[in-house]
Amino acid sequence: MNSASAALFEEHANFRRREADAASFLGSSAKRKKTEKSSSSSQKTNRPKSTFGRSKTSTCFPNDYHTSSSSSQSRFLILAKIVEKLKDCFLGGTTDAIALDEIIQESELIIESSDKHWLASEALLSNEKIDVKKVEGINKFVYKSPLNLKDGKKQTLLNLLKNRHEKCEGAVTIDDVRDTISREKADKIIENLIKDGQVVKLKVHPDFTESWRKTSVEGLDDKKIWEFLDKQGYYGLMKNTPRQSHLTNKPRRGGRRPDTMKHNQHVAHKLEDYSEPSAKK
Repeated sequence: MNSASAALFEEHANFRRREADAASFLGSSAKRKKTEKSSSSSQKTNRPKSTFGRSKTSTCFPNDYHTSSSSSQSRFLILAKIVEKLKDCFLGGTTDAIALDEIIQESELIIESSDKHWLASEALLSNEKIDVKKVEGINKFVYKSPLNLKDGKKQTLLNLLKNRHEKCEGAVTIDDVRDTISREKADKIIENLIKDGQVVKLKVHPDFTESWRKTSVEGLDDKKIWEFLDKQGYYGLMKNTPRQSHLTNKPRRGGRRPDTMKHNQHVAHKLEDYSEPSAKK
């Protein structure tokens, strides 16, 4: 083999080696790209889905809403139990004001600190059925009855009804009497007053009663209720009743006015009467 052929053969062998190296490089590169692509796809699959247009707050809002609503309902249930407990104590003869901690303990309630703060700083202070008394810098609470019937006697209730009638303050509900004195005593007094014909018991249609109980006036005082009724065009009893102007013809006075002297008052003492005595009356 001459030198030229040997050189060609060596050059061909080097070309084949470079070709093999290139093929090996391309193969490993393709494999690496495939592996990276697979890994990237796996990461995309495991990645949480995007919530475009929906924040975390909006996603959790329904749960937060129900939680807030439940918390509010729980608070008012606790308030109702406390009011009922104080009323039972009052009707049982215990009229001394007691602190919130004592009420919670006697009622066997489990209350969170936030709810306790709400009761002490807001709910119990503004409740119309509870009277607040400050004793040695501590707020104590006692049930406030709707009527003033301290001795719980028949004549006391009758006097109260007469007084309200004279002042046009309206009737008294049976529930108000029962919330002021014990139910058994209240029913007995009302029965005797009806039997003696001293009071009249009005029966309200169940539909009106149901509508009244469905109407929520929580947090509204009498002034706000009147303002609402006034805006709606309603009014209660004689208060806020729109004045109606009636055009009435005033009756004319009959007979002729007697003649009176209107002029020359300064010489009235010099005038003399020459009429006949028979004409004088």
